[in-house]
Amino acid sequence: MEQYVSDASSKSPPKARIYDGVNNHQSESHYLNVKMKSTPRKARALRHRKNVILAFIAVLAICSVIFSLSIGHYHHSQNADGVSYVTSWSLLESKLQNFRGDIGSDNSKKSSGIVATHERSESSKGREDFDPTHERSVFESIIERVQWAQNQCSQLTSEHINTVKKTLKAATDLPMLEEGGVASALREWLRENPSSTTDDIDYPTCYLPPSKSCNATAYTLIIMSHTTERLQTFMDPLRSMVDLWPGLTEVIIVWNSPRETLLNAANNGSSDGKRVSATEQKYATELLQWNEDQSHPLRMFYSLENGLANNLLNRYHPKLNPKNEAVMYFDDDGPFWSKEAMVYGGFELWKRNSRVQVGGFPRNVRFLSNRMKQLEAKNLQQSIDIVVRDADDYSGESHPTFTPICRNVTGDHVEYNFFTFPDFAGHVLLPSGTFLHRNYRKADSDVTF
Repeated sequence: MEQYVSDASSKSPPKARIYDGVNNHQSESHYLNVKMKSTPRKARALRHRKNVILAFIAVLAICSVIFSLSIGHYHHSQNADGVSYVTSWSLLESKLQNFRGDIGSDNSKKSSGIVATHERSESSKGREDFDPTHERSVFESIIERVQWAQNQCSQLTSEHINTVKKTLKAATDLPMLEEGGVASALREWLRENPSSTTDDIDYPTCYLPPSKSCNATAYTLIIMSHTTERLQTFMDPLRSMVDLWPGLTEVIIVWNSPRETLLNAANNGSSDGKRVSATEQKYATELLQWNEDQSHPLRMFYSLENGLANNLLNRYHPKLNPKNEAVMYFDDDGPFWSKEAMVYGGFELWKRNSRVQVGGFPRNVRFLSNRMKQLEAKNLQQSIDIVVRDADDYSGESHPTFTPICRNVTGDHVEYNFFTFPDFAGHVLLPSGTFLHRNYRKADSDVTF
């Protein structure tokens, strides 16, 4: 442009136009306007060239935005689908802060006696195929947490000893569980099962579920029962669920009594040598018909015929083999919540938190010692602060640490509170009305059955 203006004008020397700030700009603009008016063809060509350049820049900007959105959608889909991924050890350590008792400051570590570890467990060192979601890795992490708790207890001072004032009475004649006994059971299992994988169809190798399962659309319902007296209680709600609840594609009835209990009630109107009511006979007949109907989502699982005793934990046994990742549980005596609560509320919440149990019947354990009460208050406040501060995403937060029971050192005891359903500070969920990922069936059975 400079060469074009310089050659066409004899009124303004080129050097003056180059070094003369505002006046030079004004003179060039004036001359250019005059020149463009005198040459409309060249002016149109110049405008066309400018429009082409602007259009090209706009296309580049739009393509950049589309490419960025595509990358974001890809990563979101990867996380939502629970696709396998490789987690770096440093990321795993941050996720296990609560699991291993790491907290934010050196002062808090010193005052609480926390011993933090940032190394892999002895059994996982040197393993190139280390997978933090593999059942062996999870069990090793639990053992490390027990070791951390024992370190915590060993460093407590005398002021924490024997602060429980309440007199406790034994509820059964069973002895107290060994402190940290779960670690002993897991160590034994790891020794007896040295292989990283197993081909046992009844006890397949298990992996920690994904943290989110946003694309899940179906779920399995499991109800466990053992008597014809409760058939009407759960079969009337079940009929409505099968007909009206979206996503319910499988129903498993875990029957903890002999098959003959149902057959005799349906065919002879008797059970265990006793007459049953006409209502029980009707529902026993209908349940067996549902099981025989190939188009019905219900199937029976007879525990005794699968080598299991009458056990409340049979509902979690891997032999059930539900086809859906999401598993909904109800007790045979209810209560049976609404479709809105379970499907539109519970199932949606589980999809966003599929690594944990989601439910609505919480129970808590009452801490009785002064030390545990103080830690409970502190941790509860920290949990509330996280929710208030980071309502949208708190995955990067440092969560409250585990509160260990130091019965052997301090005389700590806890008390199961079965009188209320606490809105806050719940520790466990009752099985009825919950969602749980099917992978947890294996982890439970490894050390229980």
